[in-house]
Amino acid sequence: MDRSLAQFVKSLYFELQTVEDVKPLEIWNGIREKLDPFETANLAKNLLKIAVPLVNEQCTGRPFHVHARKTRQALTALMTWCRGDPEGMLIAEFPDPPTGDDGQKALYRAVRDAARGMVASGDTRVDERHPSEAERRGTHRAMLPDGLFDFREMRIVDNELPFIIFTEKEYRVIHGMAIVYLWIIDANEIYLDCLTRNGAPEQMIGAYREFAAKVQSESPLTIKGKAMSPRALLGRIREKLAEPDYMDIFEDVHRWFEQARNRFTS
Repeated sequence: MDRSLAQFVKSLYFELQTVEDVKPLEIWNGIREKLDPFETANLAKNLLKIAVPLVNEQCTGRPFHVHARKTRQALTALMTWCRGDPEGMLIAEFPDPPTGDDGQKALYRAVRDAARGMVASGDTRVDERHPSEAERRGTHRAMLPDGLFDFREMRIVDNELPFIIFTEKEYRVIHGMAIVYLWIIDANEIYLDCLTRNGAPEQMIGAYREFAAKVQSESPLTIKGKAMSPRALLGRIREKLAEPDYMDIFEDVHRWFEQARNRFTS
Protein backbone atom coordinates (compact mmCIF):
# COMPACT_ATOMS: atom_id res chain seq x y z
CA MET A 1 0.00 0.00 0.00
CA ASP A 2 2.69 2.52 1.00
CA ARG A 3 4.71 2.17 -2.18
CA SER A 4 2.23 3.88 -4.46
CA LEU A 5 -0.48 5.29 -2.19
CA ALA A 6 0.74 8.90 -2.18
CA GLN A 7 0.90 9.15 -5.96
CA PHE A 8 -2.42 7.36 -6.36
CA VAL A 9 -4.19 9.73 -3.95
CA LYS A 10 -2.81 12.80 -5.74
CA SER A 11 -4.20 11.62 -9.06
CA LEU A 12 -7.46 10.51 -7.49
CA TYR A 13 -8.10 13.88 -5.84
CA PHE A 14 -7.85 15.86 -9.05
CA GLU A 15 -9.81 13.30 -11.09
CA LEU A 16 -12.65 13.66 -8.60
CA GLN A 17 -12.92 17.41 -9.23
CA THR A 18 -14.59 16.78 -12.58
CA VAL A 19 -17.46 14.70 -13.97
CA GLU A 20 -15.56 14.09 -17.20
CA ASP A 21 -13.36 11.18 -18.22
CA VAL A 22 -15.30 8.12 -17.12
CA LYS A 23 -13.00 5.13 -17.72
CA PRO A 24 -14.97 1.93 -18.46
CA LEU A 25 -11.86 -0.23 -18.15
CA GLU A 26 -11.47 0.91 -14.54
CA ILE A 27 -15.11 -0.07 -13.92
CA TRP A 28 -14.44 -3.52 -15.37
CA ASN A 29 -11.29 -3.93 -13.26
CA GLY A 30 -13.14 -2.80 -10.14
CA ILE A 31 -15.83 -5.42 -10.63
CA ARG A 32 -13.32 -8.21 -11.24
CA GLU A 33 -10.79 -7.21 -8.58
CA LYS A 34 -13.12 -6.34 -5.74
CA LEU A 35 -10.53 -7.14 -3.04
CA ASP A 36 -8.02 -4.65 -4.44
CA PRO A 37 -8.45 -1.29 -2.62
CA PHE A 38 -7.01 0.69 -5.52
CA GLU A 39 -9.45 -0.88 -7.98
CA THR A 40 -12.29 -0.28 -5.52
CA ALA A 41 -11.33 3.39 -5.30
CA ASN A 42 -11.24 3.72 -9.09
CA LEU A 43 -14.56 1.92 -9.47
CA ALA A 44 -16.28 4.25 -7.00
CA LYS A 45 -14.69 7.27 -8.69
CA ASN A 46 -16.13 6.31 -12.09
CA LEU A 47 -19.56 5.43 -10.70
CA LEU A 48 -19.71 8.81 -8.95
CA LYS A 49 -18.88 10.56 -12.24
CA ILE A 50 -21.73 8.68 -13.93
CA ALA A 51 -24.24 9.32 -11.14
CA VAL A 52 -23.67 13.04 -10.58
CA PRO A 53 -24.94 14.38 -13.95
CA LEU A 54 -28.02 12.11 -13.72
CA VAL A 55 -28.79 13.34 -10.21
CA ASN A 56 -28.23 16.92 -11.31
CA GLU A 57 -30.69 16.48 -14.16
CA GLN A 58 -33.38 14.94 -11.97
CA CYS A 59 -32.95 17.29 -9.04
CA THR A 60 -32.60 20.66 -10.79
CA GLY A 61 -34.74 23.16 -8.93
CA ARG A 62 -34.55 21.33 -5.60
CA PRO A 63 -32.39 22.17 -2.58
CA PHE A 64 -28.76 21.12 -2.82
CA HIS A 65 -29.07 18.74 0.13
CA VAL A 66 -31.49 16.77 -2.07
CA HIS A 67 -28.83 16.53 -4.77
CA ALA A 68 -26.36 15.29 -2.16
CA ARG A 69 -28.69 12.64 -0.75
CA LYS A 70 -29.66 11.40 -4.20
CA THR A 71 -26.01 11.18 -5.19
CA ARG A 72 -25.18 9.19 -2.06
CA GLN A 73 -28.11 6.84 -2.68
CA ALA A 74 -27.20 6.35 -6.34
CA LEU A 75 -23.53 5.68 -5.63
CA THR A 76 -24.41 3.19 -2.88
CA ALA A 77 -26.83 1.35 -5.17
CA LEU A 78 -24.39 1.32 -8.07
CA MET A 79 -21.56 -0.09 -5.98
CA THR A 80 -23.85 -2.82 -4.70
CA TRP A 81 -25.04 -3.61 -8.21
CA CYS A 82 -21.55 -3.71 -9.71
CA ARG A 83 -19.87 -5.69 -6.94
CA GLY A 84 -22.66 -7.85 -5.59
CA ASP A 85 -22.34 -10.60 -8.17
CA PRO A 86 -18.94 -10.66 -9.92
CA GLU A 87 -20.07 -13.50 -12.20
CA GLY A 88 -23.35 -11.83 -13.02
CA MET A 89 -24.75 -9.84 -15.89
CA LEU A 90 -21.93 -7.39 -16.51
CA ILE A 91 -19.13 -9.94 -16.51
CA ALA A 92 -21.22 -12.31 -18.61
CA GLU A 93 -21.78 -9.52 -21.13
CA PHE A 94 -18.22 -8.24 -20.93
CA PRO A 95 -16.03 -11.29 -20.18
CA ASP A 96 -12.93 -9.62 -21.60
CA PRO A 97 -11.40 -6.23 -20.74
CA PRO A 98 -13.21 -3.57 -22.83
CA THR A 99 -10.10 -2.08 -24.40
CA GLY A 100 -11.70 -1.19 -27.74
CA ASP A 101 -13.86 1.87 -28.32
CA ASP A 102 -17.05 -0.11 -28.99
CA GLY A 103 -16.65 -2.29 -25.92
CA GLN A 104 -15.95 0.67 -23.65
CA LYS A 105 -18.97 2.55 -24.92
CA ALA A 106 -21.18 -0.51 -24.46
CA LEU A 107 -20.06 -1.00 -20.87
CA TYR A 108 -20.47 2.70 -20.17
CA ARG A 109 -24.03 2.64 -21.52
CA ALA A 110 -24.91 -0.44 -19.46
CA VAL A 111 -23.73 1.17 -16.23
CA ARG A 112 -25.19 4.56 -17.07
CA ASP A 113 -28.59 3.06 -17.88
CA ALA A 114 -28.55 1.16 -14.59
CA ALA A 115 -27.58 4.38 -12.80
CA ARG A 116 -30.41 6.27 -14.48
CA GLY A 117 -32.90 3.72 -13.19
CA MET A 118 -31.45 3.87 -9.68
CA VAL A 119 -31.59 7.66 -9.59
CA ALA A 120 -35.19 7.61 -10.81
CA SER A 121 -36.26 4.93 -8.32
CA GLY A 122 -34.40 6.31 -5.29
CA ASP A 123 -36.05 7.32 -2.05
CA THR A 124 -39.09 9.31 -3.16
CA ARG A 125 -39.28 10.99 0.25
CA VAL A 126 -35.89 12.58 -0.10
CA ASP A 127 -37.38 15.94 -1.08
CA GLU A 128 -39.46 16.06 2.09
CA ARG A 129 -36.60 15.72 4.56
CA HIS A 130 -34.86 18.63 6.19
CA PRO A 131 -31.07 18.80 5.97
CA SER A 132 -29.28 16.67 8.54
CA GLU A 133 -26.83 18.18 11.01
CA ALA A 134 -23.94 17.06 8.79
CA GLU A 135 -25.61 18.72 5.82
CA ARG A 136 -26.12 21.93 7.76
CA ARG A 137 -22.40 21.95 8.54
CA GLY A 138 -21.50 21.28 4.91
CA THR A 139 -21.58 23.48 1.86
CA HIS A 140 -25.22 22.64 1.08
CA ARG A 141 -26.26 25.95 2.68
CA ALA A 142 -24.89 27.76 -0.33
CA MET A 143 -28.24 29.45 -1.06
CA LEU A 144 -27.30 29.78 -4.71
CA PRO A 145 -29.82 29.52 -7.57
CA ASP A 146 -29.92 25.80 -8.32
CA GLY A 147 -30.47 26.31 -12.04
CA LEU A 148 -27.06 27.95 -12.25
CA PHE A 149 -25.60 24.43 -12.08
CA ASP A 150 -27.97 22.72 -14.52
CA PHE A 151 -25.69 20.31 -16.37
CA ARG A 152 -28.09 20.15 -19.29
CA GLU A 153 -27.51 23.85 -19.91
CA MET A 154 -23.79 23.33 -19.36
CA ARG A 155 -23.74 20.58 -22.01
CA ILE A 156 -21.54 18.25 -19.98
CA VAL A 157 -20.01 15.78 -22.41
CA ASP A 158 -20.29 12.05 -21.77
CA ASN A 159 -18.41 9.21 -23.41
CA GLU A 160 -20.89 8.94 -26.26
CA LEU A 161 -20.53 12.55 -27.37
CA PRO A 162 -16.81 13.09 -27.82
CA PHE A 163 -17.08 15.55 -30.67
CA ILE A 164 -18.93 18.46 -29.12
CA ILE A 165 -16.50 21.34 -29.36
CA PHE A 166 -16.36 24.18 -26.87
CA THR A 167 -14.46 27.40 -27.12
CA GLU A 168 -11.65 27.60 -24.58
CA LYS A 169 -13.67 30.05 -22.52
CA GLU A 170 -16.75 27.85 -22.56
CA TYR A 171 -14.73 24.89 -21.36
CA ARG A 172 -13.11 26.87 -18.55
CA VAL A 173 -16.48 28.17 -17.34
CA ILE A 174 -18.19 24.77 -17.60
CA HIS A 175 -15.40 22.98 -15.77
CA GLY A 176 -15.31 25.65 -13.06
CA MET A 177 -19.06 25.33 -12.57
CA ALA A 178 -18.80 21.56 -12.28
CA ILE A 179 -16.09 21.88 -9.62
CA VAL A 180 -18.20 24.28 -7.58
CA TYR A 181 -21.26 22.04 -7.87
CA LEU A 182 -19.25 19.08 -6.61
CA TRP A 183 -18.10 21.19 -3.66
CA ILE A 184 -21.66 22.23 -2.89
CA ILE A 185 -22.95 18.66 -2.71
CA ASP A 186 -19.86 17.55 -0.74
CA ALA A 187 -18.96 14.94 -3.37
CA ASN A 188 -15.67 14.22 -1.60
CA GLU A 189 -17.45 13.16 1.58
CA ILE A 190 -19.96 11.07 -0.38
CA TYR A 191 -17.07 9.36 -2.13
CA LEU A 192 -15.05 8.68 1.03
CA ASP A 193 -18.13 7.36 2.80
CA CYS A 194 -18.62 4.95 -0.11
CA LEU A 195 -15.02 3.76 0.17
CA THR A 196 -15.36 3.26 3.92
CA ARG A 197 -18.51 1.17 3.50
CA ASN A 198 -16.80 -0.94 0.84
CA GLY A 199 -13.82 -1.86 2.97
CA ALA A 200 -11.17 0.60 1.81
CA PRO A 201 -8.26 0.73 4.29
CA GLU A 202 -8.21 3.58 6.79
CA GLN A 203 -4.74 4.40 5.48
CA MET A 204 -6.21 5.23 2.06
CA ILE A 205 -9.05 7.29 3.50
CA GLY A 206 -6.66 9.18 5.75
CA ALA A 207 -4.18 9.81 2.96
CA TYR A 208 -6.94 11.26 0.78
CA ARG A 209 -8.19 13.58 3.52
CA GLU A 210 -4.65 14.69 4.31
CA PHE A 211 -3.87 15.48 0.68
CA ALA A 212 -7.16 17.35 0.14
CA ALA A 213 -6.38 19.51 3.19
CA LYS A 214 -2.84 20.06 1.93
CA VAL A 215 -4.07 21.34 -1.44
CA GLN A 216 -6.47 23.78 0.20
CA SER A 217 -3.91 25.06 2.70
CA GLU A 218 -0.89 25.28 0.41
CA SER A 219 -2.64 26.23 -2.82
CA PRO A 220 -5.89 27.97 -1.84
CA LEU A 221 -8.17 29.44 -4.44
CA THR A 222 -7.09 33.08 -4.87
CA ILE A 223 -9.25 35.70 -6.53
CA LYS A 224 -7.88 39.22 -6.88
CA GLY A 225 -5.27 38.49 -4.24
CA LYS A 226 -7.72 37.09 -1.69
CA ALA A 227 -7.29 33.45 -0.67
CA MET A 228 -10.57 31.57 -0.36
CA SER A 229 -11.88 28.31 1.03
CA PRO A 230 -14.76 26.61 -0.81
CA ARG A 231 -17.19 28.19 1.67
CA ALA A 232 -15.74 31.66 1.11
CA LEU A 233 -15.93 31.10 -2.64
CA LEU A 234 -19.67 30.42 -2.40
CA GLY A 235 -20.13 33.74 -0.66
CA ARG A 236 -18.17 35.46 -3.41
CA ILE A 237 -20.30 33.77 -6.08
CA ARG A 238 -23.44 35.12 -4.38
CA GLU A 239 -21.97 38.60 -4.64
CA LYS A 240 -20.88 38.15 -8.25
CA LEU A 241 -24.32 36.98 -9.40
CA ALA A 242 -25.49 40.57 -9.20
CA GLU A 243 -22.91 41.55 -11.81
CA PRO A 244 -23.20 40.97 -15.58
CA ASP A 245 -19.79 39.29 -15.83
CA TYR A 246 -20.25 36.78 -13.00
CA MET A 247 -19.16 33.85 -15.20
CA ASP A 248 -15.52 34.90 -14.85
CA ILE A 249 -15.46 33.57 -11.29
CA PHE A 250 -15.87 30.04 -12.67
CA GLU A 251 -12.91 30.63 -14.96
CA ASP A 252 -10.97 31.55 -11.83
CA VAL A 253 -11.95 28.19 -10.31
CA HIS A 254 -10.80 26.37 -13.43
CA ARG A 255 -7.51 28.26 -13.36
CA TRP A 256 -7.02 27.30 -9.70
CA PHE A 257 -7.68 23.65 -10.54
CA GLU A 258 -5.12 23.60 -13.35
CA GLN A 259 -2.48 25.40 -11.31
CA ALA A 260 -2.99 23.19 -8.25
CA ARG A 261 -2.94 20.00 -10.33
CA ASN A 262 0.25 21.05 -12.09
CA ARG A 263 1.90 21.94 -8.80
CA PHE A 264 1.06 18.75 -6.94
CA THR A 265 1.32 16.18 -9.73
CA SER A 266 4.27 17.42 -11.80
